[in-house]
Amino acid sequence: MTESNHQKTFDVTSDQSGHRRRLAQRFSENGLSGFLDYEVLEYLLTFAVPRRDTKPLAKELLRHYKTIGAVLDAPQEELIAFAGLGEHSCNLLALVKEAAALCLKEKATVAEILSDKAAVENYLRFHFGSRRDEYVVAILLTGGQRVLAVTEIGVGTVNQCAVYPRVVIEHALRAKAAAVILAHNHPGGSTNASEADWKITERLFEAGKLLDIPLVDHLIISRDRVSSLREHARWPG
Repeated sequence: MTESNHQKTFDVTSDQSGHRRRLAQRFSENGLSGFLDYEVLEYLLTFAVPRRDTKPLAKELLRHYKTIGAVLDAPQEELIAFAGLGEHSCNLLALVKEAAALCLKEKATVAEILSDKAAVENYLRFHFGSRRDEYVVAILLTGGQRVLAVTEIGVGTVNQCAVYPRVVIEHALRAKAAAVILAHNHPGGSTNASEADWKITERLFEAGKLLDIPLVDHLIISRDRVSSLREHARWPG
């Protein structure tokens, strides 16, 4: 390598290092305030991608997935196809998503469901609202209507996920729950209840009534909102 080429490489590395330091300083002083979306991803990726300009990669990810949330939700087998994203980078993105979900879950599990329903809904939207497959969870409640646990009980295709009242009741009995809220996501984005949603609601309501573990609500989750079936006239009982 000639001296001029060596100097050029050194300058590029120095410029990149300086840019990273400026991003870090901005974050230290003001958090993410003032960061553009691509800059958030750019700065995040600096922790996993050494000695490389992460701005083009951040912009490419946003062009493909549109939002930061969608990038964090993307499966590793998709992300790994992007040049510059290795297993370490994918694990970092997954860690950020899971850590944020854990914080929201902690808030949800100390919530009193009647007075702080928003905490539970925020967790459900964040963790399940953007999933591509359909997930079903049981929110197990104490006698005082506090959240005891949020338990995933089923996963299926985009359009179908088998839910059996027996499985839900078994989880409730094991946790000594006094009541249950059923919740599932609609990957398509709509929170309108299907006929199948109403059928499982009716079956679980009857099973819960027999065993004195009432079904308090059935929530349908999307990325943007949570719909309560209990608020509909068709709610059983």
